[in-house]
Amino acid sequence: MFNASEWNRYLSQARHTLASAGRDIADGDFAWACFKSQQAAEMAAKGFIRAGGGLATGHSVVALVHAAIDGVPEGLARCARELDKVYIPTRYPDVYDAGSPHEYFDLADATSHVECAAGIVASLEARVADARAGS
Repeated sequence: MFNASEWNRYLSQARHTLASAGRDIADGDFAWACFKSQQAAEMAAKGFIRAGGGLATGHSVVALVHAAIDGVPEGLARCARELDKVYIPTRYPDVYDAGSPHEYFDLADATSHVECAAGIVASLEARVADARAGS
């Protein structure tokens, strides 16, 4: 049985985090926008899995999306891979030989990651809507 309350709780946070990433883009905080995009996709996938009664652990969007969706479309799989790549380097200076994370990410990076996360969230929302329509 699908737990709509659990799904809505996670979806709400994923949407809120995506909106926050959009504000980060507007403020020029591109590294944070990338990280928050990863977080939004992670939350949506975890919410989908948990709402279906599954166990959702870890931070890999790739693993979570594959656990949530049978036969992940290549576009979503690519986005999940890109989002996983920004989980650590957007936050920790020791990832780089010089400089800080905020110096390594730009508008194009942030925009691309927000679009990827939004696509994953939308895909999961569509699956929930389709399942509800079929019941």
